[in-house]
Amino acid sequence: MKRLISFLIWLVVVTIPAPALAQKAEVAPGVSVSRKTYRVPDNEAPFFNFAEKNEAQKAADQKLVAAVLERVPDRARAAGTAIDAGMRAFLSDNDMATAAKRFNQAYLLDPQQSSVYHGFALVAAARFKDFAYADELFGLAARMKAPAPPLRADHGRMLLIAGRPAEAKPLLEQAVKDTPDWAVPRMNLAWAVLQTGNRDEACRLVTQVKGKDLESVERDLALFKQKAGC
Repeated sequence: MKRLISFLIWLVVVTIPAPALAQKAEVAPGVSVSRKTYRVPDNEAPFFNFAEKNEAQKAADQKLVAAVLERVPDRARAAGTAIDAGMRAFLSDNDMATAAKRFNQAYLLDPQQSSVYHGFALVAAARFKDFAYADELFGLAARMKAPAPPLRADHGRMLLIAGRPAEAKPLLEQAVKDTPDWAVPRMNLAWAVLQTGNRDEACRLVTQVKGKDLESVERDLALFKQKAGC
C-alpha cells in the first residue's frame, strides 16, 4: 500500500509533555493497552475512546458486524476490507476521522489483526500528536497477527517526528530490508542517521534513495542535501 506522506510533510515542531501513568484496558483476549481518551466523538478515537456502551450501542455493534459478515463471512477478510478503507481515508484523503471509524469497525470484527493497532497508531500520532501512545500501539501491532510490510517504516517515521532518531534508526534499517524497493524508508533512514550525528554515513545512504514513491520524497532530498551539505 502506498505511503505518500513523506517525512518532510509530517515534520512538525512539537513539545511532548511527560507522560502520565495510564490505566490498562483489555482490548482482546490476553491483549491490554493504555486507556487513552480524546475529545472527539467516540468512534473517531482508538477503541471507541474506551467508552462504556449501553445496551442499544452494543446491539448496534452486533447488527453492524452481522451485516458485514453476511457480505464477507470470514472475519479476518472483513476486517481487512475495513482496514483498507481506513488506510485510504488516512493516506489519500487525509480524513483521520473516517480512518478511525473504519479501524474501529475492523476492531469489532477481528481485534487480533495487527493492522487495527497499526491504524490506531497512525491516528494517535497524526491527529492527536500523542507519540507515546502511537509508540505503544506500533509495538503492539508488531506482535499481533499478520503485520503489514510498512509497519516498521511507519513506526520509524513516527519516532523521527517525535524527536527520537536513535530509536527510529533500527526500525528504519529493518524497513529498508523489508521493503527495499520503497524510497520512503530509505529517505527516513538517511534523516535518522544524520540526526544521530553520522553525516558521512547519512550522505552515503541518501545516494541510495530509490524505488516507488521517489517523487514523494523529492522535497526531502533537496532539504536533506541542503542541511547535510552532501
